[in-house]
Amino acid sequence: MKRNVFGALMTLIVACTIAVPAVHAQKMLTADVPFAFTVGSSQMPAGAYKVAQLDRATLIETRDRHDKVLGLYNYAGPSKADETKLVFDKIGNSYFLREIWSSATGQGLEIPESKLEKEIRASNREPGGDGTDVVVVAMR
Repeated sequence: MKRNVFGALMTLIVACTIAVPAVHAQKMLTADVPFAFTVGSSQMPAGAYKVAQLDRATLIETRDRHDKVLGLYNYAGPSKADETKLVFDKIGNSYFLREIWSSATGQGLEIPESKLEKEIRASNREPGGDGTDVVVVAMR
């Protein structure tokens, strides 16, 4: 009896170990971001990035895994088939990640505005506008 339970448990563990990386690998996207940017309170350098959906959380990390951010972001709506991109707000000389759109997951995610972004936005307001440019970086 104990041997059957142990065998069934080991089979389940092995099956989960094999299945979990395959599920996550399907949701992994890459992007080359040519500028330093901010996500929440984290400063990220320019470079090659991996973006992965981990159930409800999203992991954004450099390919060398030196810099990373793990966050829970708001649902922004369904994505289109060819809509796989990162959307940044450029305010002055600063870039802030605003949205992540993925055709692999079929959805967009919205990153909440940080305190720093609000401060920089307020100090860069122009008459007739908010001083913000939108920059899009394609993911693959």
